[in-house]
Amino acid sequence: MHNLTKIRLFRFLLYCTYPIAVLFLYPIAALRKKKPGNLFILFDRYIIGGAQRIHLDILQCITDSPKQIYFTRVSANEALKDAFYSIPNTQASDIHIWCDMLLLRLFSVHYLCFYINRHKDVTVFSANSTFFYDMLPFLRKSVRKIELLHMFTHGKKGMEWFGLANIHRLDYRIIYDSYTLSNLRKQYTAFNIDPSYLDRLLFIEPGVYLPAQVDKSYEAPLKVMYAGRGGPQKRIWLLNRIAAHFMQSGRPVEFHFAGTIDDDLSEDVKQRAVMHGEISRPEQMRALYQQCHVILMTSAYEGFPMLIKEGMAYGCVPVVTALEGNKMHLSSERNALLIDAVEDEEAVVEQGIARLNRLLNEPALLEKLSANAMAYARLHFDKRKFEQAYRDLLLN
Repeated sequence: MHNLTKIRLFRFLLYCTYPIAVLFLYPIAALRKKKPGNLFILFDRYIIGGAQRIHLDILQCITDSPKQIYFTRVSANEALKDAFYSIPNTQASDIHIWCDMLLLRLFSVHYLCFYINRHKDVTVFSANSTFFYDMLPFLRKSVRKIELLHMFTHGKKGMEWFGLANIHRLDYRIIYDSYTLSNLRKQYTAFNIDPSYLDRLLFIEPGVYLPAQVDKSYEAPLKVMYAGRGGPQKRIWLLNRIAAHFMQSGRPVEFHFAGTIDDDLSEDVKQRAVMHGEISRPEQMRALYQQCHVILMTSAYEGFPMLIKEGMAYGCVPVVTALEGNKMHLSSERNALLIDAVEDEEAVVEQGIARLNRLLNEPALLEKLSANAMAYARLHFDKRKFEQAYRDLLLN
């Protein structure tokens, strides 16, 4: 079922249950003690992921402001829970139980809206939470409503459809890669959205930690890494084929894998690779970037991943598919080696192997691209601009 259809059906049910919610839930919400602050934030989960690290960075730049955070989807693990819950001036709640079941969700939407509407000068900010979009028709018009859209997926079930269905209720939509921005503009045109709504699109690019100094050794073996999750979008099975090729050839390449991808890798590759598991501590992740030479990604679609930005800050050369989001910052022979094939999986594997072989055979090229990647990260990925933009948006 298309997300637009699901949104309309559930919204009809929400309107139907509103009178019941007013009768039974409004008195409870009216008696609930208000907590300090007028900033409400809805995130999906606190598992490890690039999106979650961006969410943490946003929270870190507003630690001086009281805020309430709600997690609206079940988390497969609690890897980043402590990091979220320990943010100063934060009241965090996991409410996924009230969001997962249809009947409970119908009434929890109303209850939270009743509670939020009691506050003055409210800002509600959300990322990856469909619960937020269900709330929008029932929040006061004076409430500032802001979404962060991580990616345009080109499917019937992408998050971009929730924003489209609520375009007139959102004060701002934040994006951080040119590919998503371009596709949103095309979507607005296709659905005859008034051009004035383009003014509500804000471009705020995430920044990364920039080390004061990077002492990198370029001696063999060539160390290649991937960190993150699996799934159809990431196409880990292609990474597995590239790794298996080098492991069978005996060439001096060492593969490092971190994150929740064990099920996507063959037993042989797992036995021969360096498996780091899930890494939740920033200093551990930085140590991995420090020792590796290459970030290898074979994604079918996405924006510009944090993994690439963070790796470039430590001189890791991106060997990644030439997606539009990646090409926003990466250029072959300058600061990366792009895999030109995207849809042809056989060609992705062949070109991935060829790019790594080239770095093996040309040590001078590896050092040059590494230095250029580091310099580019320092010029373009400074976190201070990102932090100031979010402070201005959420607190002013």
